[in-house]
Amino acid sequence: MMLLVTYKCNLHCSYCYEPKTLTLRMSEEQAKRILSKEIPAFADSCDELEIHFMGGEPLLEFPMLKNLAEWLWSEPFPMPNYKLFAPTNGTLLTEEMKAWFRSHHDRFYLGLSFDGDMHMQDVNRSASFGMVDLDFFASTWPDQSVKMTISPETVNHLTEGVKFLHGKGFRYISADLALGTSVEWGREALSSYKSELNRLPEFYLDNPDLIPCTLLRMDILNAGHHSDRPVKSCSCGEDLVCIDLTGQHYACHLFSPISISLEKAQKSKSIEFSNHDLFASDRCRRCFLESVCERCYGMNYICSDDVATPSPFHCSATKIRFAANCRFRMRKAALSGDTATVNAIARMLDRITK
Repeated sequence: MMLLVTYKCNLHCSYCYEPKTLTLRMSEEQAKRILSKEIPAFADSCDELEIHFMGGEPLLEFPMLKNLAEWLWSEPFPMPNYKLFAPTNGTLLTEEMKAWFRSHHDRFYLGLSFDGDMHMQDVNRSASFGMVDLDFFASTWPDQSVKMTISPETVNHLTEGVKFLHGKGFRYISADLALGTSVEWGREALSSYKSELNRLPEFYLDNPDLIPCTLLRMDILNAGHHSDRPVKSCSCGEDLVCIDLTGQHYACHLFSPISISLEKAQKSKSIEFSNHDLFASDRCRRCFLESVCERCYGMNYICSDDVATPSPFHCSATKIRFAANCRFRMRKAALSGDTATVNAIARMLDRITK
């Protein structure tokens, strides 16, 4: 369950898809009313619940988050297992806040968004490199990934950014390309992406103890395996719900008024999210990569008004990533003497070229 606690943010990231035309915030009383109503409803259908406090920048509302957390932990709700989480740009943490989060690190998690090395962070995220205590995040939640967003302006630093974050102690790096109607990926930037994905595997092959970032963790051997029915790769609108300060439900924050117009958000409520046939176009179903393509239906809706239709750029970027993953996995398997994997990838590539 996502709770939209604030529409405000203290940064102006270059690729942000949130229009920032509203400065709404949820009051503590509203949040308690919503949680008191929604948690028992979830308890009837699931064994565990994650409550995400979303923004904007959620830590603008830290006093409320602290009060809500301590209230939740003290109330006898019927849900036996729930975790609290907030994504953050990390720039607002005080020593008092750090001390509180450290003392509750096993039941309230922060997910840091930080875009790589100094150049990438400062270009993308309002010159905020020096405002974030990276050591605090890496040491307090060592199994939580850091979210690295790559823009056209920073893509040529991708490999250096990954190296930097691993060097700061982050084991898991979730790396994604910036998408949205305001982000322009031209041929030159796409070419840089391809070049960086040729360089990045060398770093991981030289450092085999490191866990590759998500860009190099594509399940390539599942490519070409088409199911009889379309498989929706995200639980939006089903096991995931986003609730704003009015108590309105949306499929996720990308379908809510924090990301799109109120009219478009209301229109999204007519989408039958449990009907998986709606979430893949005929073109996607014919694609060899359909089963490994990581589509974001909310971003599809933002960019094309249709949950099933990704942008042409997304398709090009996915093919570049797939090719890089094939090369990486093949070289890694060859170096370890894993001939079975080498042969499996070779057979898969042979299917593509026929």
